Amino acid sequence: MKLHSHLSLGQQDCIQYITTGAADPKITQLVHNNYNMYKYVFQLKYNATEMAQTVCNFIRDDLVKQYGYKTAFVASENAAWTEPLDAEYLKCLPQTGIKVVGHMRFAPNTTDFTPIFTDIKSKNPDLLVTGWAHTGLQQTVQWHEAKYPFLIVGINAQASTSDFWKKSNGATEGIISQAEGSPAPITPKTIPFVKEYEKVFGITPAYGGYTTYDAIYVLAQAIKRAKSTNTDALIKALEATNYIGVMGHIEFYGKESPYAHGIKYGPSYATGVMLQWQHGKLETVWPPHAATAKVIIPSFVKK
Repeated sequence: MKLHSHLSLGQQDCIQYITTGAADPKITQLVHNNYNMYKYVFQLKYNATEMAQTVCNFIRDDLVKQYGYKTAFVASENAAWTEPLDAEYLKCLPQTGIKVVGHMRFAPNTTDFTPIFTDIKSKNPDLLVTGWAHTGLQQTVQWHEAKYPFLIVGINAQASTSDFWKKSNGATEGIISQAEGSPAPITPKTIPFVKEYEKVFGITPAYGGYTTYDAIYVLAQAIKRAKSTNTDALIKALEATNYIGVMGHIEFYGKESPYAHGIKYGPSYATGVMLQWQHGKLETVWPPHAATAKVIIPSFVKK
């Protein structure tokens, strides 16, 4: 289903549409460009541009300043959400002091990454900066088994939950990925939520667990403030959201913003976290206030 027709379902039925998984910034741009038609739509998740900014901020703060890394290759799965992600990577990585030595996009049904990794290795990058969600397991295992000497950092959505260690047979050791939340003190609500989630499901939440949990409370509080489920009243109440959730401080951009009805991003709001697999455990390595560990570099990766 195309983006316009998918989101038009909310407009046609006059119901709220809160997406907690889709990252394409075109979602909120539709609200900005045609508010009356798409005012029913809210995006309670960082968009792909903001996700890339989080990755770049982490690389600047940790991998450049502390480890002196200087070069990167950008490689993402070929999907709509990675187009703005890659565009922002190519813009923000040089601003961190990283030289981009290559960029490629691969088909999501790729199973053999040896030719891709061989080509990347030939460019001698310090970092492989990624946009992986529909893919992740195959390339993680092949990177580890062949011991390619670049550090993988970026977005590997499949690696953001605790069962990925078993799925990859430990090959995910050292992988660094952005996520919306983690088992870390992001807010006072975060760790209690993760513990309860683990009791029920046996694993830590993936990124959509954090966003959807917060979305339910944001919606419930909006209904309470509006004292109604009337569509227009509920839209105004949602637009006035000021909520501390498991992700952080949540407010929505106004209709004048190109990210209208997306969540505000920045130090005073939710920013996302960077996770790293260390000795079989998911550790939070950025931002500093939520960090549970410092970055480690796998033995086969150049330092």
